[in-house]
Amino acid sequence: MRVIYHLCLFRRRYEPSCFVPEPSQFPPRQPRPLPYIFSEGEITRLVLATDTLKPNPPSPLHPLVARLAIVLLYTTGLRRGELARLTLNDYDTAEHVLLIRETKFYKSRLVPLSADAVIEIDRYLDQRLRPGFPPGADAPLLLHHHGTLRGYTGTGLGTLVHKVIRNAGIRTAAGRAPRVHDLRFTFAIHALLRWYRAGVDVQARLPALSTYMGHSSLVSTQHYLVFFDAIAQAASERFNAHCAEFLPALSLEGGDL
Repeated sequence: MRVIYHLCLFRRRYEPSCFVPEPSQFPPRQPRPLPYIFSEGEITRLVLATDTLKPNPPSPLHPLVARLAIVLLYTTGLRRGELARLTLNDYDTAEHVLLIRETKFYKSRLVPLSADAVIEIDRYLDQRLRPGFPPGADAPLLLHHHGTLRGYTGTGLGTLVHKVIRNAGIRTAAGRAPRVHDLRFTFAIHALLRWYRAGVDVQARLPALSTYMGHSSLVSTQHYLVFFDAIAQAASERFNAHCAEFLPALSLEGGDL
């Protein structure tokens, strides 16, 4: 609405009769809801919760797909649509890298996998490549069987992951199940925490994080770097370690600061 308002003001410079809406009548801006950041323990609960899903004749890979989806969403920060569109040919079994093709902003990128993610995807492929499943290089990596064997849509994969989240009993402070997209936020926040704990230069690593997540600039990545208590504490400890010797100690004795 604010964009429209300023456009109307601009047009009125040349067209005095141009209508300009009254800003006081605009609906109030809603603050962006904070994402839910899963703890490492909750990620483990999600992985274990996939065991509650039972394979069935139409969809024998059902629990395996759910487990791999949780692992890849958390360890790579992929968008769920990117994960759903992966084909067998998009995984380099020698280099352990995923090729994400022409996704948002029409960009492609290579996403190296962690050691844990490699174990999980190789375990999944042991079942996925068995006779009876589509073997072609362009066949979907993640399969379901509703009428016929085919790949997941982003919406369908999101429904499956959300089911796992509910089964794990994880809830936000408001009592709702976290969103699937919150796993992408969690990936970014946990990456920052690991860097702080390892003592590396966080600012120097941010461009790499931006590229890994498929962003066109750091501005997009900053959307995911919400300032949570754990980040604030880590940043404060880093600041104290570097600057304590240059800052005088504060004293409150005698009422003086």
